[in-house]
Amino acid sequence: MQFDVKTVKKYESQFASPLYVFDEDAFVKNYRHFEECLKKVYNNYKISYSYKTNYAPYIGRLVKNLGGYAEVVSDMELTIARKVGNEDKHIVFNGPCKESLLEGFILNGGMANVDNFEELKRILSYAKKNPQYIYNFGLRVNIDIGQGFISRFGIDESDLKAVFDKVKTVPNAKIIGIHCHIGRSRSIDAWKKRATKMIEIADKYFTRQPEYISLGSGMFGEMNPSLSVQFESDIPSYEEYAEAVAGPFADHFSGDDKPVLFTEPGTTLINKYISFISKVLSIKHIKGKTFIVLNGSKHNIGEICELKNLPIQIISESKNKENVSDADCVGYTCLEHDVLYKDFSGSISVGDYIIFDNAGGYSNVSKPPFIKPNCYMISSNGSIIKRAESTEEVICTYE
Repeated sequence: MQFDVKTVKKYESQFASPLYVFDEDAFVKNYRHFEECLKKVYNNYKISYSYKTNYAPYIGRLVKNLGGYAEVVSDMELTIARKVGNEDKHIVFNGPCKESLLEGFILNGGMANVDNFEELKRILSYAKKNPQYIYNFGLRVNIDIGQGFISRFGIDESDLKAVFDKVKTVPNAKIIGIHCHIGRSRSIDAWKKRATKMIEIADKYFTRQPEYISLGSGMFGEMNPSLSVQFESDIPSYEEYAEAVAGPFADHFSGDDKPVLFTEPGTTLINKYISFISKVLSIKHIKGKTFIVLNGSKHNIGEICELKNLPIQIISESKNKENVSDADCVGYTCLEHDVLYKDFSGSISVGDYIIFDNAGGYSNVSKPPFIKPNCYMISSNGSIIKRAESTEEVICTYE
């Protein structure tokens, strides 16, 4: 999203800074492009949007209206997904710590993927106590595709036979789907492997085709070239991901009862389409090092700033600029590691705005009530998505 002085000044006067701005039109365009690429290869594909990435109800409602499902990992996120109008049958419930809403969610036709044996015991105990009801659910499977680390999530694939055998002893309980998610594995090869592996598991353990197979998330989204060049490998296109992910399903499954293929994109859909506007408060020179102090924090833009420099825009109307080299843009907190951008070189002045792009995922939802409350989030069309928090709201739960 491109900004100019007039627009930023208008936002400042209405909402103050720092401030998040959501590019709604570009988000919708990206969403449709991503979905079309997958559906072109496998027509029974559905997006299940990752709420943990950014659970702003405005965005969740937009996804629902575009035909997407919600992917949630807690009772809180499930409640948000319901509040924006999602029916349980259009929600996928993952996560290792499902709480009191689990049973009702299953009975309402929701897709709950069991993460561990204790959760499985809970569901089977519900079924045994209520033989008049049917308890359909899925399994989160912990698979190895050579990712180089052992994930803590899901049930180990070596335990699947025992799980299926146990469920068969409870007549009104049934496994109807499988799910996996593998972090740090965004390559085309990794996606081909997870798709192939999950198809093999479906063939091995289901007498009939499962109702759904979810492959989780972890695809690169569209991004500014200044960000993409910081990654070691090329960034695959949506078309390339579609062939890797949906291609094996199209080759293997056919008929009207073929399973729904889900992926659960979060950052893929939202990252590029929220910008974070922050203001330069001071420029400090200490022992040969320059620090540009902002009224935002690294907590506002997420942990990606610890790994990469996000694309930035400088908005200024000052004529008295200072040329700096290898300066760190730092936040308002009293933490040495609160660095939003490393090694900035260019012209800057107090009162300028630095706008960070690609700030949509794991940013505002991860921002703690630390030192300052969270700020406004608005849509580029002027709608308020989240109002700024007050100090009273931060402290009201303390006795």
